[in-house]
Amino acid sequence: KRGGSSPRSSMQSSRKRTKTEMASGVARQASKLLTPRLVAKRTGVMCCDIQERFVPLIKNMDSVVLCSKWVLSAARELKMPVIATEQYPKALGSTVKEVKAELEGAHMFEKTQFSMLTETVVETVKKQENVDTWVIIGIESHVCVQQTVLGLLEMDKHVFVLADAVSSQYIGDRYIALERMRQAGAVVTTTESAIFELLGDFKHPLAKKLSKGGKGRPECGMPQGLPQASGKL
Repeated sequence: KRGGSSPRSSMQSSRKRTKTEMASGVARQASKLLTPRLVAKRTGVMCCDIQERFVPLIKNMDSVVLCSKWVLSAARELKMPVIATEQYPKALGSTVKEVKAELEGAHMFEKTQFSMLTETVVETVKKQENVDTWVIIGIESHVCVQQTVLGLLEMDKHVFVLADAVSSQYIGDRYIALERMRQAGAVVTTTESAIFELLGDFKHPLAKKLSKGGKGRPECGMPQGLPQASGKL
């Protein structure tokens, strides 16, 4: 009798390995599908192109500005990293002053590509070794925000999109972008929901202070129920 395993036993062993690999792949995929929780020490904020030129053009820009200020203030208080970009500021102006006031200490970058994830931004993201989750705010939902979200998901990051802190010139573009980002694996939520989740408890020493940030919030313009074919609210 020759030494070594028989062809039959080798085939059985190969099948077992294949089944084990398939099970591991399914398990990894399933783990990605689990909704992550926002935890301040593992979360950063990305602020996308909230610039002066867009103010009169973007739907519900007052909501974008107020909610962006609110979450950036929370990020600063909770010592979360912040990355902000400006799209070709020579033509589109700088970040609106109300938002810029909350960006002290943030990593600031100029860009011409639509996604925030330029080479230097990607390097900055990778340096935040303890951060596996990014909260996204800014404009426009269906272009720069969406491409940034898709890129972060490809980097195996968890992504939360704040629906009341992102927008576009047309409400239909905004709504479809939020749906596409959700389908791709991002969590779509609101600014207040995200901040309270980061705090975790109203006994948190910053809870009372941060809860005041949303006072006087304007309507964010999100449609009620399913979108109509016309895209109108």
